Amino acid sequence: MPSGDRRLRILTVTHNYPRFSGDPAGAFVARIAEGAVARGHQVRVVAPHAPGLARDEVMGGVEVHRFRYAPEPLERVAYTGGLHQGPLQSPRAALGFPGFLLAFHYAVQRELRQCSADVVHAHWWIPSGWFVSRSRTPFLVTCHGSDIRLLDQSALLRKLGARVLGRAARVTTVSRFLAEDLRRQLPQVTTRTLVTPMPVDVSSFAAGERQLKAVPPRILYAGNLVRSKGVDLLLQAAALLSRRGVQYELKILGEGPAQPALRSLADQLGIVSRVTWASFVPQAQMPQEYGASTVTVLPTRGNAEGLGLTLVEALLAGSAVVAMPAGGIPEVVRHEETGLLARRDDPADLAQQIERLLVNPHLRESLTGAGKELVLRTYSPDAAIGRFIELYHDVAQHRS
Repeated sequence: MPSGDRRLRILTVTHNYPRFSGDPAGAFVARIAEGAVARGHQVRVVAPHAPGLARDEVMGGVEVHRFRYAPEPLERVAYTGGLHQGPLQSPRAALGFPGFLLAFHYAVQRELRQCSADVVHAHWWIPSGWFVSRSRTPFLVTCHGSDIRLLDQSALLRKLGARVLGRAARVTTVSRFLAEDLRRQLPQVTTRTLVTPMPVDVSSFAAGERQLKAVPPRILYAGNLVRSKGVDLLLQAAALLSRRGVQYELKILGEGPAQPALRSLADQLGIVSRVTWASFVPQAQMPQEYGASTVTVLPTRGNAEGLGLTLVEALLAGSAVVAMPAGGIPEVVRHEETGLLARRDDPADLAQQIERLLVNPHLRESLTGAGKELVLRTYSPDAAIGRFIELYHDVAQHRS
C-alpha cells in the first residue's frame, strides 16, 4: 500500500479539547482529529478531565481519554481561561497544578506504551510537546501562540523549548508571524517549521449571515477575559463612542480572571447600561452571535495573538472586524482591505475605526466581503485538514 494511502494510528495530546458537543475549548484540535477519522485514520486523544465528564468516550469518531488529576472540586487547572497565562493566579488551580502535570505525564506515557501509535500530534509545545518529546514514536508539535509567548519569559524556558522542538520530526505554527517569531527565539532549532492554518467549520459560520443584525448596532468581543486581550481598551473606546453620541451596544462574551476588574472599569466609565456580559456559549451558537453583530473587535495587546481565529469566524458569519496589529492578526485583517486595524494600545483610534464601520454600510460590506473570500481560501476544512494528513504520513516515516 502506498504510504500516502496507509491507515494511520494517530495519538493527539492536548491540554485543551471540547468537553461536550459545541464546546469552543480546543474546537480546532477536535476538527483536525475528526477530519483524520473521516479520512479513514484512527485517532485517540489524551486530554485533561473536568468535573462531570466521562473518563473515556467517543466524540465524532475520536477516542478521547481524559486523565484525572485531582478530586473534582480541585480540577480547575484546565479549561479556565489560559493555561499559559497564569494558572497559579487561582488558589484552587495552584493547589491542583503539580498533580495536573504529574497526571498528564503519566497518562501520556501510558498511552504511548499501549496504543502503538504511528505518529503523535502534540498541540502546544508545553506541556503536551514536553511530555511526548522522549518518545520513540515520531511526533510533530503545533504551536498556537500562547506557548511561543512563554519563550519570552526566561532562558530556562527557551532551553526547554529548544530541546522539545529540536526532537520533533516537524513543527507547525498557525501563522507566519509565529513561525518567524519561533525562529527568532530559538535559532538553534533546525527542525523544519511549517505554517498550517487551523481548519474552520466554514458552513456553520457562514450560516450566521442569515442572522438579523441587532438594533442598536452590536459591537462584539468574544474570548478569554485576560489582560493580554485588551478588553479594557475596548471599554475605553466604547466610552468615547458614547460621548460622541454614537448608537451601539457592546457585548462581552467570555470568561476569565480579568472579569471583575473589567466590570468595575465599565462602571467607572459610565457605560454599564451599554454593556452586556455573557459566559461562553457552545460553538454551535457562535455563528448567531457573530451574525447579529455589526462589528467584532479583537483589541489584543503586544504580540500575544498567534492568529486571531475569532476574526476568521466573524468574517465568515458576515460581521465586519476591527483589531490591533498584534501577532498574526494582520494576516487576516489587512487594513482597508479585509477589515480595519487600530493603532496599538490606542483606545481613541480604536473608537474611530469602530465608528467608521458602524456608520458606513458600504465600507462595512466591502471589507467583510473581501475578508470572507480570504478566509475561504485559507481556512477551509478540506485544505487545512489535508495538510495535516500529509504531515502525518511524512512524520510517520521517521519511526526509529
